[in-house]
Amino acid sequence: MGSTETKLKSLALSMGADLIGVTSKDILADGPPSADPRYLLPSAKSVISFAVSLDKDIAKDFINKKKWLPHCHNRKAIAQTLYTIGDALVEQLRSEGYKAVNVDLNNNYRPEEGAADVTEMTKFHPDFSHRYAALAAGIGRLGWSGNLLTREYGALVELGSVLTSAALTPDTPISDKEHPCDKCKMCSLVCPVGMIRPRASTQVTVAGVTETISNKRPNTCCWIGCTGYEGLATSRTWSNWSPYRLGRPLPEDRQDFDALCISLQKADPQMQAADNYFSNYRQAVFDPDWFYYTVCGFCRSVCAPQREERLANRKLIIDSGTAALKLDGSHEVADENACEVQTPYGLRVVVAHEELSKGPAKTRKWPGQFPLDREVIKYLCQQLNSADARDCATD
Repeated sequence: MGSTETKLKSLALSMGADLIGVTSKDILADGPPSADPRYLLPSAKSVISFAVSLDKDIAKDFINKKKWLPHCHNRKAIAQTLYTIGDALVEQLRSEGYKAVNVDLNNNYRPEEGAADVTEMTKFHPDFSHRYAALAAGIGRLGWSGNLLTREYGALVELGSVLTSAALTPDTPISDKEHPCDKCKMCSLVCPVGMIRPRASTQVTVAGVTETISNKRPNTCCWIGCTGYEGLATSRTWSNWSPYRLGRPLPEDRQDFDALCISLQKADPQMQAADNYFSNYRQAVFDPDWFYYTVCGFCRSVCAPQREERLANRKLIIDSGTAALKLDGSHEVADENACEVQTPYGLRVVVAHEELSKGPAKTRKWPGQFPLDREVIKYLCQQLNSADARDCATD
């Protein structure tokens, strides 16, 4: 290994990276379009991929609904770490005379024909895929869910990538024999919106490696579930951390899915704000007042390295109950008296009955409050004098 690779890897590890590897433009050439680093850096010859693991105990408290906020805060802290590592790698490469780009961690989607902005997107192809780079660089392989799985941490990692004009010595992808996914398909059993089909499969080839993964439902299905527009599983016995409900079955047709997602985004207060975090994800991540709203990701959180732990995680999820919104902006586990109330945003919200029976209340803004939560709470508080607002939705 050359001195540049050694220096870069040591730097990343010293700053908090748990895993790091290198791949090249040529190795990624057989992958999908988002595997091409030249889209962001035309002179790119190499990619440095790095991963930071999420806190396992915090994630476990998240999936079994013991604690919501710590996992959100953990994800934000790790995002800051990833950006900081990437910046240091870029600075080092530029000091040696190379060009380099620190790829945004999220919300960096390629333009789509006919889509004026992110609210009208339906495909969500990234500028550059961190997952494909990590596969090619030997950090992990794609699991049935399509998430990157590592041998050390399962899927419980966040990824970063730096593109550079330097010709670095690439690492080797993990072999099929050492593949960390054993196709247990726990991921398909803990997605409340059924994004990950348990039987239908498709294939993707990257870096000479062909992965067989789930042929998932449309990307807009994942957007609806992970954004939290629908948090309730089809069994109606558990949910993710979202208190919102569509109040009707999800569509089967792709066009209907896309139309539904677009309509929900057009109504979402966050998506209509000029300073929403899709306009500048990095700025949001480093804003001390910005809350990293996370309500799902169960397909990743369930996926531990050992099957026994995956089975245990799945049980935690399906036994965790459902989520409800409190008027102070927090989310809690709903009890048997929780109500579903229609909102002006095309969604119902689950609220504890006692929250609606307290009479008029002032909204209390706290750093962890999400724009949609805030607006729904304002609406509920405005309606608290109305008998209709205090009645549970029954249809």
